[in-house]
Amino acid sequence: MTDAKPTSEDISQYLEDEETDAEIRARDFGFMFRFLWPYLKPYRRKLALVLGLLALQTVFNASFPLATQYLIDQGLIERNWNALVFVLIFLSIAAIIVSVISIANDYLYSRIFSNVVKDLRIALFEQIQRLPMPFFLRTPSGGILSRFSGDIVASETMLVQMIPWLALPLLEVIYSTILMFYFNVWLGLIGLLIFPTILAGPSIFSRKAFALSYDKRTQEADILSAAQENIQAQPVIKAFALHGRSTGHFRGLNLSWMSNAFRVYFFSALAESTAYMGVYIIHIVIIVLGAYWAYTEEITIGTLVAFESMFVSMGYALTNLTQFVPTLAQATGSMQHLNEIFEEKPSLTDAPNATVLPPMRDRVAFEHTTFAYPGGKTVLHNVSFDVPRHAYVAIVGRSGSGKSTILNLLMRFYDPTEGRVAIDGHDIRTITQDSLRAQIGIVFQDSFLFNASISDNIRMGKADATDQEIESALRAAEVWDAVMALPQGVETIVGERGGRLSGGQRQRVAIARALVRDPAILVLDEATSALDAIAEAAVNITLQRIARERTVINVTHRLSNVAGADKIIVLENGNLTEAGSHAELIARNGRYAQLWRTQQGGDGPDASLSDG
Repeated sequence: MTDAKPTSEDISQYLEDEETDAEIRARDFGFMFRFLWPYLKPYRRKLALVLGLLALQTVFNASFPLATQYLIDQGLIERNWNALVFVLIFLSIAAIIVSVISIANDYLYSRIFSNVVKDLRIALFEQIQRLPMPFFLRTPSGGILSRFSGDIVASETMLVQMIPWLALPLLEVIYSTILMFYFNVWLGLIGLLIFPTILAGPSIFSRKAFALSYDKRTQEADILSAAQENIQAQPVIKAFALHGRSTGHFRGLNLSWMSNAFRVYFFSALAESTAYMGVYIIHIVIIVLGAYWAYTEEITIGTLVAFESMFVSMGYALTNLTQFVPTLAQATGSMQHLNEIFEEKPSLTDAPNATVLPPMRDRVAFEHTTFAYPGGKTVLHNVSFDVPRHAYVAIVGRSGSGKSTILNLLMRFYDPTEGRVAIDGHDIRTITQDSLRAQIGIVFQDSFLFNASISDNIRMGKADATDQEIESALRAAEVWDAVMALPQGVETIVGERGGRLSGGQRQRVAIARALVRDPAILVLDEATSALDAIAEAAVNITLQRIARERTVINVTHRLSNVAGADKIIVLENGNLTEAGSHAELIARNGRYAQLWRTQQGGDGPDASLSDG
């Protein structure tokens, strides 16, 4: 396959296309600095010091051409030994001062920008913690991770280069322009031609590079998401021989990225190349005219050499600015990506007058609760039931019946469309989310454990848990002996997602994590469905013992697990169709009784009540 190369038609098309909002915003330097200012503001005094030192450094740098002029005209041509000694001493002192200032500045801006990147990364992480569950359902995890791996890095690169490649060259250009006119007005006027010549190309081509950079970053996020999904799905890919299809999909994403990335790189390179061309052309004109005026003695040789030195210095400064364009293009697109996360507003926040939920004393109540996911159909229809304190209530139903939605509403991951969820009469929308969740311990179907020690994972349930509390929780989950048999005991690292533990051990550690906070309400979300029959039976015995001591809500599709529940709620298509004890529901001979007989007689199609 040959590399795609832009034709003149490609370039014309890109330059003539009507600008979109994204293009306008992408080339808006103001957006970039508005985005960064909250993170730069705490260090504004140090930044001011950096800029002051830069200005001082530039003054000393600009003195070198003046010294050169004096050296040639007064020292060499006039054969003035004192002038030679003076210039030598001056240049030595200036070099030392410039070196000291440069080192001090390097230290200061390195500290400033490393702090800025740290603050930006932490702010992004904290913002993600505040976002509601719908955000994570609609946003691929790779897209989120790309903000940390790609967008933060691109922003960091821009910040690190901003002083040597942007601020310092700008100051040098200003001083050089002043000195050019000091040396000779006519040469200064010719030298001014460098600005339109060197900036015309970058202003044209960088506009497209900036706009395309946003799309490039979006495609890189898609590629990261695809790679992450592929790694996680390796068992399925190998089992169904999907490697060819997966590779084809990944290849397609990369081909789309290549087309965009190629244009970003090409237009960025054009911006730099046209800048160099402008410098060369003006440079030749200055050498020819300057040499002629020096020959006719309209200017001194020292003036010509000093002016030439100053012009070259300004040319380098301007080309450094144009070389900074690709970095700016990448960073601006990346900051747009980051800003998308920061512009996300948490849909569920504590009310201004939210109160702390007191310890549960009576019941949990769902009162005429209706719910529809954003942009979706209604999944709960006017559901009402209560869970008395220290009761064991099971919720069963087919996939999509609304079982998981009940838990999402109780945890306040979502708010009801109609009706309310209340604890002891307190609408949970009127209490703080932290105080609500502090009274709930939950064990998920997928017992996610962090890649940390067992004790650290238990402390995810209660940050200040003592060693004794951890031991008590592990004993209550009946996994203490198994943990102590491990080489490092409770300090054993469990691996990614708890992969170094067996399924039963992983689930019991998750139960211990829920128990260590001594929750008033224990929620079990298909807590044993991923286990084999022996491990499931053992964990169920543990759960039944624990259930006697607290309020339990158990969502499951295996009816044999809930026969001993005080109340069983049966959901069908978002409606509560039956409620009662196991004996009462069997006596009614309704849907529950039918499913019970089917499951007891063997797994059949009607027995499938997977979570929903």
